[in-house]
Parts: sequence; structure tokens; C-alpha cells
Amino acid sequence: MIKKIGWIISAGKEAHIFSGEGEHGEIAIKIHRVQMVRFRKHRVYMRGDYRFDTAPLSGRKMYAVWARKEYRNLLKAYRAGVSVPKPIAIRENVVVMEFIGEDGLPAPLLKDAEVKNPEELASRILNDVEKLYRESRLVHSDLSEYNIMYWRERHYIIDWSHAVAIDHPKAIEFLYHDVKAVTAFFNREYKVETPDAKEVVKRIVRGG
Repeated sequence: MIKKIGWIISAGKEAHIFSGEGEHGEIAIKIHRVQMVRFRKHRVYMRGDYRFDTAPLSGRKMYAVWARKEYRNLLKAYRAGVSVPKPIAIRENVVVMEFIGEDGLPAPLLKDAEVKNPEELASRILNDVEKLYRESRLVHSDLSEYNIMYWRERHYIIDWSHAVAIDHPKAIEFLYHDVKAVTAFFNREYKVETPDAKEVVKRIVRGG
């Protein structure tokens, strides 16, 4: 599966990401390392989610649970046709996925990218938020210009460990956060006339 591990391309508080080479080309290798104190804060994203609500809070299993949560959410989004890196495999606290970029250099985050058609891109991202809710029955919960990559005029939504099922007690609150973050970014950076976030959320939830 993993033929070669390259250099580190992102070092965060929750995970380190390495470039790598798989059987069919470049891959991204994400190693979760959520510290106990941060994991306790993240329990809000697991409470009410039948898949992970009884997850352990100690030991190495803690890292594996968070990785499994990300992989399952990523897989559900991918199968619904949401624009995300293709999930490849998971083992313990390591998630392997499609590499977005070229020659070991990752694509820029949306916050750093030069978007050619921002109005169209904003619409596509919001469509993915809606598709995620209706077809995957998930809410990303941490969507922003920091969690979207932009490569060859296409967006890729990343960082799926915070995503929750739509029956989570705070799902609507998180959905509003996601929509508002997207509309505010494009309005602020590109002066795009985006729809009202509350109205978008109402339309998504009622399904029409």
C-alpha cells in the first residue's frame, strides 16, 4: 500500500501529514496525534453520534478512534460525490488518501489560492455542503478557507474528523457555521454577493 514515505507537508496539533508514494501514485499519509486535553474538547463532536459516542478516552485507542471517525466521514462524503480526496486505507491512527497536488507539493489552501471564478466556486462548495447533508447525512462542522484545497480550478474539502451525523444535537448549529464561513470568505475576499447563510441552512434542512 505505502511504498515510500516522503517529507512532512503539514504539522498540526491534531495530526501530521506526510507525502508518500502508493501502488498507483502519490498519496497523503495522515497520522493522528490528538492530545488528551484536545480530545476531551472534541467529545462534543462525538456525543450524539451513535458510531463513536462510547469511544474510549484513554490510551492509544484514542488516536485510532479519531482516525476512524475521519476515514468513515471522508468515505461517506466521497461516495456521495462530494469533492474530497479519495480515501484509500486506514490502520490504527493512520489515514491514507489521495494526494492533492503534484511532486510532493500540496495544493494551496483556499485562503492562499488565486481563484479564477470565485462566484462559481462558492456555489459549488455550497452545493457540496448541501449534498453532504442530504446524501451523506453529515455536517462537516469545521468548514472554512483553511479546510478547503484548491487545485486546477477545483476545490477539495479536507479535515473530516469533526464531521457529525445530521441527528447530532448541534448539527444545525454546525451547519450554519459551515455555510457562514464559506459565504463570509467569498464576500470578504472576492466581493461575491453570497446568499444569506440562514436562508441557505433553511433550504438545505427542509430539502427544497
